[in-house]
Amino acid sequence: MHWRLTGMLRKSIWVGAALALGAVNACAPEDEALGPRNQGSSSPPPSHIGAGAVAAPGSSAPGSSTPGSTTPGSTTPGGTSEAGASDAGVNESGGPPPIEAGPPPNCTSNVWNNLEACGWPGPTNTGVPAGTALTQSNGTLTVTVDGTVIDGKKIVGGIEVAAKNVVIKNSSISKSANGAGGSGVVNVHPGASATIENSTLDGTNSTHSCIWHEGTSMTAKGNNCFGVNDGIFSWATVEGGSGAGDNFDIEGNYLHDFTVNAANGHIDGYQTEGASNGVIRHNTIDVVEEQNASVSIWNSRTDADNIVIDDNLFAGAGFSIYVEDYSPSEQSPAGGYSVTNKFSTARYGCVGYWGVWYPRGNPTDAWNRTGNVVLETSVNIDANNPTFNGSLCN
Repeated sequence: MHWRLTGMLRKSIWVGAALALGAVNACAPEDEALGPRNQGSSSPPPSHIGAGAVAAPGSSAPGSSTPGSTTPGSTTPGGTSEAGASDAGVNESGGPPPIEAGPPPNCTSNVWNNLEACGWPGPTNTGVPAGTALTQSNGTLTVTVDGTVIDGKKIVGGIEVAAKNVVIKNSSISKSANGAGGSGVVNVHPGASATIENSTLDGTNSTHSCIWHEGTSMTAKGNNCFGVNDGIFSWATVEGGSGAGDNFDIEGNYLHDFTVNAANGHIDGYQTEGASNGVIRHNTIDVVEEQNASVSIWNSRTDADNIVIDDNLFAGAGFSIYVEDYSPSEQSPAGGYSVTNKFSTARYGCVGYWGVWYPRGNPTDAWNRTGNVVLETSVNIDANNPTFNGSLCN
């Protein structure tokens, strides 16, 4: 197993990790690790809430619960002077005066109010591009023809991809799956492959994932994902097998407003129980709930290897990075990590409710962490979890 984490919240993980999907209780190890102190807790104790903690989102509408997100306003320059009027404010060329730029956004302590201006994926630069005309289609759309392109659609019922090289773009897709595990707003079937980009993916608080990847390859870029239990899930169809759920590229997406009312209720921004050859780069993942992880990589079904987690912005969850290494055993795991990241305390003073690094199942050659810092304080956390109010987070 090889995992590598780098990034601004930058992570490259070369991972081997695991999970077994059951209808509702597919993540027993998560219960074991995080359950006793979290079960029945609807909010963390005050000592764990950061001074700048942001209120929990209240709805699953696109961008509605961004911590303080704003939409840039427009500025109209003043009119030119008329004959006989004062020419103050008119430049030498006779046109209106230049508009003075406002102060730059605070991209450390106030990054969540300025995601897009600070260069991160957010509610206004992901999902369906503004002004796109959509054609509505009701009911589940099943794609069986290789090379199909779906562009500018509003699909109520989700998409089942059962063909190769399918492209889904500039579309709004919603699905209500009644909480079923293994469901996706977009479901990439075994043997299929798909690119999903610049689309709004709404699980209506009843669907397991925005993208369920069980195919040979999957690319997700520029999507706005919400209303699901796990943002994107890579699933190995055959335990001990390889190929299904591998070869993924997840870049520039905004994953937020998760729900506990689908699958097993354990929230993760990205999760796999065994997948290889993947990139998770420059995404914004905001988990309000004090459980599980922004990224959770296990190897319970098959080996997880060659996964790069780089330049992401993460906040909240139980631990930011949840890695469970069972191979060859939990007592004697194998694998390698190279980690460089920035982590935000917008939700909790420990970044995640418990901290950043989930400690169990460490590889024998350690994490190899370099340059990991808390975004708001620039404190290096290579050697340990952060501290909060003078105590080590764990």
